[in-house]
This record gives sequence, structure tokens and C-alpha cells, in this order.
Amino acid sequence: MKKWILAMTLLVAAAVPAGAAFGHPNHGSAHAKSEVSVSVNGVKVPSVKSAGGKVFVSVQVFAGLFGETAQVDEKRKTAVFRNRTLTQVIVNQGEAYAWIRDLADAVQATKVTWDPKENEVYVLVLPQGTIQLEPVVVPAMGEHWANPADLPTGPIYGVYKDKLVFIEYMISQQDFKEGKSFDNLQGMKGLPSPAIVQSDIGFMPEGHPGFEVPHYDLHYYFISDAEQQQIK
Repeated sequence: MKKWILAMTLLVAAAVPAGAAFGHPNHGSAHAKSEVSVSVNGVKVPSVKSAGGKVFVSVQVFAGLFGETAQVDEKRKTAVFRNRTLTQVIVNQGEAYAWIRDLADAVQATKVTWDPKENEVYVLVLPQGTIQLEPVVVPAMGEHWANPADLPTGPIYGVYKDKLVFIEYMISQQDFKEGKSFDNLQGMKGLPSPAIVQSDIGFMPEGHPGFEVPHYDLHYYFISDAEQQQIK
């Protein structure tokens, strides 16, 4: 059963040392994949380069994940994205690549982590104002994050091991009876979003702490049921 604590302060995302999070492929694991990769909310970034112990991605490809563009000065080897000037830029065959840490900072990423087994940099980007509701992992779900102003309806974001696993909404039984509509909810609007793999709709006849009325929990998972059941 979920326990909502809405009065929590914003948890500061843990900063991972650059050498550990964005270093050379295969460091730290004998079973790591051979090529480094980058994902934003689980969406793979196709244009990745490694140089000087850091991971770089195409500035334009990264900006495109957010429906935006960047201005690149190839001569000066700089780029401007979201009014932020990026100076750690390499140019390869006419394409500019920026250090992933700088790009993550430009979009105010919630967390940036390194998975040595997958040889992957994972950038988690949730809407501004989103906080972790309580510091626990709910089995078969994960942590629950949301903007308190959006509750109880949501969206609520499920995160496990710093990766996005689901998005959730809560609708009261009374709202359904009254035929109430919910328009233009935030969801993954303006953010890179993986495909929804499966959905769960659960009825809570007595509600639960934080939303103590009969209601439905609507979960839309970005992972398989087998992966979901491994969350403990």
C-alpha cells in the first residue's frame, strides 16, 4: 500500500562523480557492454562519442528529444541550448557533440547516473517542481515522484534505481460516477518518453493514505510485467 507524504522537501539529486558516471566504456565491470550508450528517460540517444574520459552526444539530437534546437558555432566549438552556452564541444564530420553532463544541466535533469553493467549514462528528466513523495521503494512499483500541486490526480512518476518505470493517475470513483473529464494533464508533455508497454487499473475501495476515498489507480508502465515484478 502506498503512503503519501506531501510535506516533504525536494530531495537533491545525488551528484555522481564525472569520472565514474561519464568515463571510458567497460570501466568497473568485466561483463559490461562494449559500447557506451546514453538514454534520456529510457529513450536512447543515437549519436554518442567518447573522448578524454567523457561521454558526448549530438547537441541537435539531444535538443530534438525535447522538440527544440540548438545553435552551434563549429569554429569556436561552442553551442547554445536553452540560453546556456556549452563550451565542452567536439565537432566530428560536421556534427557537434556536447558533454552529456552539460546537456543534462541545461534541461535541469532530476538525476544523471551511470550503469557500468549496461555501459549506459541514464538521464532522468521529470517536470520542474516534481519531488520524491517518500524515500521508499514500493514492491512492483518503485519510488513515487510528483508535483504536490498536481495531486491527487497526478501525474505521478514511478522511478526505480534512478530510471523511469511508469506514470500514474488517480481518479476518484465519485468523479467517474459524475462523468468528470480531466483535460490537458501534464503527463510526459515536453519530455522524452519511452513507449508504454503495459497498463494496470486498480480499484482502491477504501483509498489509501494521501487519497483516502474510493478511487482508481491507473498505472502505465514503460517496462514489462516481468521487469515490474523484479522491483522489490
